[in-house]
Amino acid sequence: PTYGSVSRYGAIAMASSLDQIGPVSRTVLDSALLHQVIGGHDARDSTSLPDPLADLVAAAKTGNVEGLRIGIIKELHGEGYQAGVENRFNDSLELLREAGAEIVEVSCPNFQYALGAYYLIMPSEASSNLAKFDGVRYGLRVLPEDGPMTIERVMGATRAAGFGDEVKRRIILGTYALSAGYYDAYYGSAQKVRTLVQRDFDAAFTVADVLISPTAPTTAFRLGEKLDDPLAMYLNDVATIPANLAGVPGLSLPGGLADEDGLPVGIQLLAPAREDARLYRVGAVLESLLEAKWGGPLLAQAPDLAGTAALETQEAK
Repeated sequence: PTYGSVSRYGAIAMASSLDQIGPVSRTVLDSALLHQVIGGHDARDSTSLPDPLADLVAAAKTGNVEGLRIGIIKELHGEGYQAGVENRFNDSLELLREAGAEIVEVSCPNFQYALGAYYLIMPSEASSNLAKFDGVRYGLRVLPEDGPMTIERVMGATRAAGFGDEVKRRIILGTYALSAGYYDAYYGSAQKVRTLVQRDFDAAFTVADVLISPTAPTTAFRLGEKLDDPLAMYLNDVATIPANLAGVPGLSLPGGLADEDGLPVGIQLLAPAREDARLYRVGAVLESLLEAKWGGPLLAQAPDLAGTAALETQEAK
């Protein structure tokens, strides 16, 4: 959803300028129904928008995209994207074109810097937000097994037990980026890139009503496969990070299965801030067209990944 359109009251903050609650469901209409219920102004959240929500459910039931301009983001497909992902993306474009949408190309040149900016802003804010989990004043408390019971040792034991490896990695990175002598070079520069990304969106939405791209450049990698290479994991966010930086709404839905590995491909739709209804309108139509093409719900086409993993584990034993 648009940043501030759904209350974050009750959520544990990671990065306050980025965090946004949103629905996860099996269909676009279900997402619209849930969003309609949880959205709207909340005085308990200082970032909550005062605007009343549009009728998102009605938008999801519109049933047509005729005359809408749908923009292909030049920088978010093509080179570096898996062939099967590109094929399913092109299938979606063709279906929307046949349904009466006008397909245009837009360029967002500063999106190439968005990933780096995000992974400076997000860890910096996470480092600040998670500092309150010290085992003394707030949250979990883990006592050292032996030795003196000092505040420092309680804090160390609590944070060692309570935070996972990825959280610790982000705290360390964020603390470094915010440290004296590095603030302007890292965090300050990243915020400037954020402004450039927002300007790219503003320009793109003058020629397109909705933007479209693959959700990720590849299909899913195996669980735990890239734990030793965080940068490889972060690169999979390259298409979704710009919307998060700019605070615009995004919707991801299944776009079919890649030819090479039979794994699901995601299609991402983006709209201007406060125009979430456009996403539900286009998303519901695309979902319907894809289901007609694939002969049923796309999630039903996905391989039984959990069962496969369990079988492989048994065979390994």
